[in-house]
Amino acid sequence: MKLRPQIELNKTYTYTCDATFGTLSQEKVNKLFTDGRRASGFLEIQLEEWFPNLTFEDGKGYDHVDTDGVKYDAKCFTRGGAKFCPSGMLGMGRKVDEKELWEHAENMIYIFTDVVEFPKVQVRFVKGSDLTQYTKGSIPFKDRNVLFG
Repeated sequence: MKLRPQIELNKTYTYTCDATFGTLSQEKVNKLFTDGRRASGFLEIQLEEWFPNLTFEDGKGYDHVDTDGVKYDAKCFTRGGAKFCPSGMLGMGRKVDEKELWEHAENMIYIFTDVVEFPKVQVRFVKGSDLTQYTKGSIPFKDRNVLFG
C-alpha cells in the first residue's frame, strides 16, 4: 500500500480496507463496517498509517493533530450522511448550537471517511470553513458525490 506523506485538502483518496473478525464471513464483517459507530475507532487509527504526519490524540473536540499542530476531526460518511457538529450536540434530546458549531468548525480540518461501500474507503480532508452551506453541521447522503467528487 502506498503511503501519502502530504495531506491535500479537497482531494479524495481511495483505499481498500481488508477486515476480518473470527469466523465471521467477509460479507458480515463488511456490512458491520458500513456503520460509522463501528468503523470510526478503527479508521481513526488507520488514518495514521495512511497519513504518517497525523497522530491520533482523541482530544476534546478533535481526533488527530499533524506535525505542525493543526487539529483534525474524523467523521464517517454513511448511508445517513455525515454529521460534523461536536459530539456533545449529537444524540437524543440534544440540539445543535450553531454558534458553538461554527466556532469549532472555523479552526478545524475535517477528515471525512466514506464507508458506504466498505471495504472501499474514501478519505477527504475539508476545512470546516468550507462547509458553511451545511448550517446544522449535517451533510445529507444525497451530497455524497458533492463531497467526495
